[in-house]
Amino acid sequence: MVSVTNIAELETPSLLIDVDRLDANIQRMAAIAKAAGVDLRPHAKTHKTPEIGRMQLAAGSPGLTVAKLGEAEMFADKGFDNLFIAYPLWGEQKWERLCRLADRITVRVAADSLEVVEGISRTAARHGIRIRVRLEVDSGAGRTGLQSPEQVLELARRMESLPGVDLVGLMGYGGHSSAAPDIDGVKQIGFQEGRHLVGIAEMLRAKGFAVPELTVGGTPSGPYAAQIKGVTEIRPGTYVFSDRTEVVMGWSNLDQCALTVQVTVVSRPTATRAIIDGGSKTFSSDAAVRSPGFGVVRGHPDFSIVKLNEEHGMMEVPAGTHLPIGTRLQVIPNHACVCMNLHDRVAAVRGDQVEAIWQVAGRGKVQ
Repeated sequence: MVSVTNIAELETPSLLIDVDRLDANIQRMAAIAKAAGVDLRPHAKTHKTPEIGRMQLAAGSPGLTVAKLGEAEMFADKGFDNLFIAYPLWGEQKWERLCRLADRITVRVAADSLEVVEGISRTAARHGIRIRVRLEVDSGAGRTGLQSPEQVLELARRMESLPGVDLVGLMGYGGHSSAAPDIDGVKQIGFQEGRHLVGIAEMLRAKGFAVPELTVGGTPSGPYAAQIKGVTEIRPGTYVFSDRTEVVMGWSNLDQCALTVQVTVVSRPTATRAIIDGGSKTFSSDAAVRSPGFGVVRGHPDFSIVKLNEEHGMMEVPAGTHLPIGTRLQVIPNHACVCMNLHDRVAAVRGDQVEAIWQVAGRGKVQ
């Protein structure tokens, strides 16, 4: 139940989600996926919130992507029955949890090593079940992923003799699009990401492997990877809110950002400095791509949050600015995903009216 009806009644710092902007963002990406003829499986690590996940399913998504088992278990407990864990799971405890989860819902996992696949296989066989596996390839992000088509083929061949696991597809991720200098660079990385995965899939099929599922793409690169024939699914996450980084990368504009942090000016030490009651424990210390500072103050482009301590945000303002102690501001964060993980709850709002308080049920699920 909502105990407050107006954002002015919320204690600060507090997270606000503009429901109209949120819905517009959800519908926009759903339309992109539909036009490209691919599934949209949103990465729920961004929002970690069942209410938002249900909005995404209502817009046509077959299921969600998560990063950790804990997130998957939470969403399963909330009634979500089709999840992809886009992360290599290591250890007996996690393999046991995975198999218990697979007894309840449809689940897929990513893997890029024989060690992980063998562990899942051994545990799944003991449970008498089969786990769907997507092999991850490095699309250029330089993170996890098999490094060559030959490595993918070798692992696929080793999997053939293993019980309890089924090779159902491939996974790529063009996270290096964040280093692109402009939207044209993002577009080219998206196209390359899609072509790279399709090329490996064609090689595997020529060797007798079906690999029907090809999943790619974050928010900036996904819409372009989706245009490559053969791609079957995209997994953007940040699009649901957008944030300052996505604005810089060309995905959206500031007015489309649905997530803000409401803060209060608590000190005016000098004519050009204001202190807000949100620091690194509120926003995170993540920097934005090619942009200084720690967020954008909505409606005040001339304000700059130049430094964060844990509880203090140091903001520079033009001399002569009327900004008394007690003034409330809304800040668009640099990185929405990490910001969400720092808060227990968010206020779902339309204008100044609070419609609901949502629990960030997946925060802290790092295991």
